[in-house]
Amino acid sequence: MKRVWVEIDTDKLAHNISQIRRLSGDREIISVVKANCYGLGAVEMAKILKKNQINFFGVATYEEALELKKNDIQGEILILGSLFEEEILACDKEKFHITVGTTEHLKFIKENNIKVKVQLKIDTGMCRLGFLPNEMEKAYKYCMDNGIYVSGIYSHLSDADIETDDAYICTVNQLKKFKEFEKYNTDYFHILNSGGISRYSNDIVGNAVRPGICMYGLLGEKTIENFQCVVTIKATVLFKRTVEEDSPISYGRTATLKKGETFATISVGYADGLKREFSNKMYFIINGERCPVVGNICMDMCTVKLPPSIVAEVNIQDEVIVYNDEIIKNIESKTKCSWEILTGIGRRVYRVYI
Repeated sequence: MKRVWVEIDTDKLAHNISQIRRLSGDREIISVVKANCYGLGAVEMAKILKKNQINFFGVATYEEALELKKNDIQGEILILGSLFEEEILACDKEKFHITVGTTEHLKFIKENNIKVKVQLKIDTGMCRLGFLPNEMEKAYKYCMDNGIYVSGIYSHLSDADIETDDAYICTVNQLKKFKEFEKYNTDYFHILNSGGISRYSNDIVGNAVRPGICMYGLLGEKTIENFQCVVTIKATVLFKRTVEEDSPISYGRTATLKKGETFATISVGYADGLKREFSNKMYFIINGERCPVVGNICMDMCTVKLPPSIVAEVNIQDEVIVYNDEIIKNIESKTKCSWEILTGIGRRVYRVYI
């Protein structure tokens, strides 16, 4: 019997990939599997993605790239994060694509005669990493003059997942800036992330796209039209009791059960990725009924109030749905974030691929 587990539906994943191909006009898919593939297991998910004809993967760090290679994941790998000099040296023999966004790193590559596939990153408005647009011509020319192989040019959208007029204007401006660099001859030219693919498919730029969380049917606080939620997190009932008097429950006594109400203790806590800030703001599903979380979520457990209609039929070890698309959508928190929910899935949570 598992204490807490996450189920990944690979048929739904295949459906979402077909949707991404449709929206992107069959452009190259660089499947982003950073942060342990958003908490779902990078190596196993990469194997499943390979079966869906994905041959290019994006990761955040050198260590994540090396993990895929050591587990015999065949295909191209792009490290999306900025690297330290010793990591750039290590990439000389690994054949990874690396992100470069500074002149200093280009000079380091030249001076050390490092044979690496460089993807130049442009800062079109994210203001995080990359060359400014007015620096790109000089950077590209430096690469051409010094035998540095530029395998790609890319940028990142800051607001594509946000549905406001201001975010739309920001995204369109970023796309416009990026289009100016299509004149450069590279193998890969990409800017569209999950939000860009799902919301700006009529304004496709480049020959590749970088889906991340949209592969799993989520984006921000919402599901995506014509996509299917791949992820369900489940746990079990550990304990059940009907209180004999009004009783405060859990740390801090943030909720009180009234005399005659019944609670169940569930085998999941914030060490498993259930955010403590969702205490008293969400529900689980047991036997098809919504059961509100009551009291503060603990490290290894939390408590829910059972509706009278199911009190008699709930038993120890019964299955509990902790997160699915419906539950995530209805969490009463202004700070909920599907990226944070998935990447927070704890190490002791079993990953089950269905």
